[in-house]
Amino acid sequence: MQTGIDVFKENSETILKKRNIVLVTGSSNVDASGIPVYQTVKNCAGKRLKAIWSLQHGFFVDKQDNMVYSDSFFWEAFDIEIKSLYGEKLLPGPDWLKGIDALLIDVFDVGTRVYTFVNHVLMIMKALSGKDIDIIVLDRPNPLNGMDCEGNVMEADYFSIVGQVPVPMRHSLTVGEFLSFGLNYYNLDLQLEVIMVKNWKRERLFKGIWTYPSPNIPSFNTALVYPGAVLLEGTNISEGRGTTRPFEMVGAPFIDNFKLVNELKQLDLKGVTFIPVFFKPEFSKFAGEICKGVLVHPEDLRHFRSFQTYYEIICLIAHHYPGKFVWKQPPYEFEYKRLPIDMICGSDFIRESIENNRVFAEIKPRIDLEIGKYKETVADYLLY
Repeated sequence: MQTGIDVFKENSETILKKRNIVLVTGSSNVDASGIPVYQTVKNCAGKRLKAIWSLQHGFFVDKQDNMVYSDSFFWEAFDIEIKSLYGEKLLPGPDWLKGIDALLIDVFDVGTRVYTFVNHVLMIMKALSGKDIDIIVLDRPNPLNGMDCEGNVMEADYFSIVGQVPVPMRHSLTVGEFLSFGLNYYNLDLQLEVIMVKNWKRERLFKGIWTYPSPNIPSFNTALVYPGAVLLEGTNISEGRGTTRPFEMVGAPFIDNFKLVNELKQLDLKGVTFIPVFFKPEFSKFAGEICKGVLVHPEDLRHFRSFQTYYEIICLIAHHYPGKFVWKQPPYEFEYKRLPIDMICGSDFIRESIENNRVFAEIKPRIDLEIGKYKETVADYLLY
């Protein structure tokens, strides 16, 4: 399999057409040989590469979770300006665009709607509409495959940096497909070129070099649980940040972990095993405290459904520990009024269902209907 950067490397002159470019990427993105994307692009573009723009977590992928600002700086070792778009402003100013003909995009999306990279790029595209700056996307496959979807479809009233278009939590699109859908959804006036992946099939799960697209997605297994585990960010329950198993572990000091595991086993969820664990986060929620909880261990990757799994976990905790379980309050990802859980879910439907102690089977028909309509909508934008 060759991702967009590999295809670019073989055809850079044809693709660039002598245009001056800005590269939007993170330092951990690599080509099939393990060479950093920024190095490959610099080798191909030379002086036509005018700057690198970084998104959430910073160019060096060293910044932790929400609203931790990264800074712009001149990288002397690489002789280039690194400009942060996850700081005081989320969009490029006019001075950033002088002498620029195109943005070259290589972002590592993990297949979950709330992951900010592709949403942020779409926000940038909206800002550049009508400004004669082209967008070249070095496509990457969806690591969770291009077939399966999970979770409700986002409502337009909840659009933010964690959701710019009406897609489900696990959206099944590649980076290029997501941005193509967004371009048409907003009817943007700009040229979008997708450098397609070669030898990828939609049913394929991740195959390639997994570096660390962000500090708390260190492995493919983390990405696999993320479509459901990210719901925990809207609660006071630890999602395992500050441990070596972020998002795979769920817990709090007040939880009876053995009881929780036994109740989860009775639900007979497919493709997953639950293991009682104790962990002490070094930072984030309950830092320095012993949390009792569960390790979510996917076994059958084709049948495991993260959104359903973590929905059931949160339902059980919320039901058994009223007053101790609470929804996290704003701010969250530059949203200062609405509850983080509603921003994450793109609706108040999931939160209200949990508050009413509705098991997943009760909400599944609505979610399935939304996903069915969504698949019909995006069919025209599928590239593979």
